[in-house]
Amino acid sequence: MKNTELKLLKSLIELPSPSGMERKLAHHIKNELSNYMSKDKIIIDFHNNVAVLIGGKDKKKTVMIDAHLDTLGFLICNIDKDGYISLSPVGDYDLTILRGRKVLVISDKHRPFDAVIGTKHAHLIDDNNPEEQLPKKISDLTLDIGVRTRSQVMKYISIGDSVIIKPEFDNLLEEYYSGSGFDNKAGVFILMETIKQLKRRGERPAVNLIFSFSSQEELGWRGARELVRRYRPSLFVGVDVTCATDIYEVEEREVGRCDLDSGIMLNKGINIHKPSLSLMQSLARVNKIKVQYQATAGDEGFNADIIANENDGIRVLNMGVPCRNLHSPVEIVNFQDLVFGVRLLKSFLSSKKLGKVINK
Repeated sequence: MKNTELKLLKSLIELPSPSGMERKLAHHIKNELSNYMSKDKIIIDFHNNVAVLIGGKDKKKTVMIDAHLDTLGFLICNIDKDGYISLSPVGDYDLTILRGRKVLVISDKHRPFDAVIGTKHAHLIDDNNPEEQLPKKISDLTLDIGVRTRSQVMKYISIGDSVIIKPEFDNLLEEYYSGSGFDNKAGVFILMETIKQLKRRGERPAVNLIFSFSSQEELGWRGARELVRRYRPSLFVGVDVTCATDIYEVEEREVGRCDLDSGIMLNKGINIHKPSLSLMQSLARVNKIKVQYQATAGDEGFNADIIANENDGIRVLNMGVPCRNLHSPVEIVNFQDLVFGVRLLKSFLSSKKLGKVINK
């Protein structure tokens, strides 16, 4: 079973889905889940949001469980007279770690192909002032596709083409995996595995469940907002990655302790629905599921933060997969934390107490 799960996670990581270009991943999700449920219960909309509908015993109550399916990326915004290619960011990358990185160009004129973000020769950088060479804005970076003249470049790319860090998925030691795009393919994986296990269980949940794979989160929570306005859930459960602190130069005093291989993170604080959180905590204790906690003032940048104030106010929970190197070209997770996330979410959604709890 684990090999099957890892194969799914790898397929999610390797399928490009920069914000606004999520359609292939949306259909991959639909195709995978169609093996477990009717295709007409899996809806893909105009903006590449995926909604998976599972009817419950109480038709008047709905829980939406969300993971955004988009990743960071870039757009090609200019090709100058000398053939140098400029990029525009889609989301928030740390520019200082992008030079020399392998990327994938998703072109309208050509099949996806490899490229590199250019960098100055190391031996030409002033040793006394190396920070002078660090990019301070996105226009300091250029894309290198090999060919150089403008006429050659324009055979392969157009303004508006997407560029992403080249997808990679590697096993480090033990249960640790590195890759680009665990934000938020890790959350997508947890939702998909939870759906599969609920459908295998064969019992109708206490309330309606809508699993949403929302688009364009990296551009400002756009897809999740659309979905909650459409489906008006009683409770919104966000599943995303969160800042791990077992990493060099990250103080746990900044965000609260959060370690890989210590379980799924639960938010406590502003806007978090306490009765639902209490149920989740009790299920974690009973089922011996590892959890850890981070405080939130409702401004951490998760979909759940903004959704709390939609539709005159929505009850929210937030689950986070501990992740190192967030918003960098190579992120790191521990697979067991994802397993704990699936177990906890499945227990919560199949609880007979869920219908009563979400009304409190």
